[in-house]
Amino acid sequence: MFTIDSNMAYEALNMFVFLAAELTVLFLLISYLVGVLQEYVPPAKIQSILSGKNGRGYIIAGFLGAITPFCSCSTIPFLKGLLRAKAGFGTMMVFLFASPLLNPIIIGLFAVTFGLQVTVFYFAVAMGVSVIAGYSLEKLGFEKYVKEEAYIAPEPKGCGSGAI
Repeated sequence: MFTIDSNMAYEALNMFVFLAAELTVLFLLISYLVGVLQEYVPPAKIQSILSGKNGRGYIIAGFLGAITPFCSCSTIPFLKGLLRAKAGFGTMMVFLFASPLLNPIIIGLFAVTFGLQVTVFYFAVAMGVSVIAGYSLEKLGFEKYVKEEAYIAPEPKGCGSGAI
């Protein structure tokens, strides 16, 4: 039978506190970075880069997901920025699927553990599945399930916003 002693409980609590603090800081930093990018990169530029014409936007979104070293909890603020920039729905879904699957750390571990051939195969399959899933969700009309307020940027508040 499995028993939990005080040392195991202490270690579990310690790990929980560490991960909660680490992920909170990561979430806040990514949210800040997205805000800065939204300030300096106009939505029209993001729309033109990630437009779904000829499938180019889907591939770009997949590679953008592949180069972002984020876990899925920090991918959400980035995705919210893409929503507010009104990037194509299918390309946003490709980014959402590819980001955790093609994380640079995972690809590095695959290469070290399984070799280059298996890593390239994994990358191609994960990218292909991400693109097919994003394209399919767009064609099936799943964009209607996104809440309208997800597309709206919050009103600026604070000292430097000019708000009264």
